Amino acid sequence: MACHVETTPLISNGGKITKEGRVPLDDGTIPGLGKITPTKKEYLGDIIEAGRDVEEDQSTRNAWSYKRLFHILGPGIMVCLADTDGPCLLTAAQSGAQYRYSLVACQVVLIPILYAAQELTVRLAVCTKQGTTALIKEQYGRAWAWFACTLHVLMCWIGQASEFGAIGQLFEEAFHINRKVTNTVQFLFLCSIIFIGRHGYRLTELIGVTIGSLQLVFLLLMCLSQASPKEVLEGFTETHFEETNYEVLLAGNIGAVIMPWMLYYQQSAVCERQIQRKDLQYERVDTWIGALLAQSVMLSMVVAMGSLRFYGANDPRNVLKFGDIIGAYAQAFSGTTWESIQPGATSILDIQPLPITDNEHQQAEIFAEYSAQIETWYSPQAYQAAKWVVVLGVCGACTVASMVLTITSVWSVTEILNLERDLFKPFHERQLQYCLQLGGLIIAYALSVLTDISGPWFAVLTQTINGILILPVATFLWLLSSSPKVLPKEYRLAGLYKWTLAVVFAIICAYCFYGMVQEIINPL
Repeated sequence: MACHVETTPLISNGGKITKEGRVPLDDGTIPGLGKITPTKKEYLGDIIEAGRDVEEDQSTRNAWSYKRLFHILGPGIMVCLADTDGPCLLTAAQSGAQYRYSLVACQVVLIPILYAAQELTVRLAVCTKQGTTALIKEQYGRAWAWFACTLHVLMCWIGQASEFGAIGQLFEEAFHINRKVTNTVQFLFLCSIIFIGRHGYRLTELIGVTIGSLQLVFLLLMCLSQASPKEVLEGFTETHFEETNYEVLLAGNIGAVIMPWMLYYQQSAVCERQIQRKDLQYERVDTWIGALLAQSVMLSMVVAMGSLRFYGANDPRNVLKFGDIIGAYAQAFSGTTWESIQPGATSILDIQPLPITDNEHQQAEIFAEYSAQIETWYSPQAYQAAKWVVVLGVCGACTVASMVLTITSVWSVTEILNLERDLFKPFHERQLQYCLQLGGLIIAYALSVLTDISGPWFAVLTQTINGILILPVATFLWLLSSSPKVLPKEYRLAGLYKWTLAVVFAIICAYCFYGMVQEIINPL
C-alpha cells in the first residue's frame, strides 16, 4: 500500500488552514484549531484518521533500524556536548581539586536527570512541531512567552560571552596570546559557521557534533591520571553537606547540567529536523547517548583533577585554571606517579602541603617554589602534548556551545515574532534571521573584549539569570508535557514518573536558586 508517512493534519495559522503535522488530542481535536466544529470535522476528519492509520501501520511494521538511528542521531548529542562547555569543565576541575572524588556520584546521578529533562522536549517537538517559546505563547499567552524569551536571549548572549572568555583564558595561559586576538579569531570563525548554514541545518549539526566530540579526549586523559578505582568508588559514599562551599559546588554542577537554553534548543532542533513520531525511539536513544557522553566528560575531569591536583577545600590553590589543568595532564603523559616523586605519597598534598603561615609574602614564595617543582614532574614533550590535547578538547566544547547558543536564541525570537523559523536558507531568503544571529554574536563578542568578564560581576550576572529562568522554564516544560491540551494520552507525563520529575525539577531549581544567592552574597 503506497502511503505518505506521517500525513500532516491541518491547523489554523492566522485564520488560514495550513499543513503542520501535529498529533490530534484524545478528543480528536488538533492544538491550534480549538474546538472542532462539524464543518471542520467534516473537512479534516479523513485527513486526521488517515494520519493515525498510517502512523499506527508504519509503527507496527517498522522493526528497529540502525540505519534509521544513524539518520536521526544529532540533536540530542549536539546539545549535550554543548552542555560541557569551558566554564563547566572548570567547575568539574574545581570539584576534583577541592573534594577529590566525592562529587563523582553527582555526575552519575545527573545522567538520567539530564536525559529526562531533554526527553520531554523531544515529546513536545514530535507531537506539536513547535518550539518552546511558541508553545508557551500558545498555551499561556504572549506575556509569559515574552518573559521567557527575553531571559532566554539574555542568557544566550551571556553564555556566548562566557565561551569567548573561556577560549581567551585558555589561549592566554597556553600560548600567551592576548585574549582580544583570540576572541576576534573565534568571532570570525563563528560568523563563517553562520553562513555555512545556508547549506542546511544538517550540515551545521554534523559540524557541531564533530567539533564538540573533541572534548571526548578527556575520557582518555582520565585513564592516564592513575586514579585508584577503589578510591573513586569510595568517593561515591562521601559527602560534605555540612560545608557551604560543598553545597555551592554541588549547585554549580547541577546548574551546569540543566540549562534552559539546552531545553529550548533540542525542542526546536527536533522540529527543524522534522523528526516524526515513529522515530521517537531513535531520538530518545540520541538523547541518552548525549547525556552519557556529556556527564562522562564531566566525570572524567573530576576524577583526573581529584587524582592529580587534589588540594582540599581550604587551600587557595584549589581554584584551577587551564594552565594548571595542562600541567596536571603533562604529568600524566610523563607517567610520573606520587610514589616515584616521594615514597608513600598518594596525592600532591603529601608532597606540597599547605604552608602553615600567616605571612602572605612567605606563603607566596613557598607556592612559587611548588610551581617550579611541579615543572620537574614532566618533560617538555609531555607538556606540549598535554597543551595541544587540552586546547583541542576545550575549544571543541566551547565552539559547539557557541553554535547552539547562537542558533537557539534566534529560533526563540522567530517564534515570538511569528517569523519563519527555518534559519538555514540562503541569506537573501532569511536576511532578518541572519542579522539576528550576527547581532547576538556581536553583542557577546563586545562583552568579551570591552569588559572584564573574568570578574565576579559576570559570574553573579550569569548565576542570577540562570536562577531566575530555570524555574519558569522547568515549570512550563513539566506543565506542557502533562497537559491534555498539548499532548495525547500516550505521550503525556502520567503517574509516578510525572510526580517524580516534579520533585526532581523542584530540587534542581532550588539548587540553582541557592547557587544564585551564594554567588551574590560571596562572589569569588
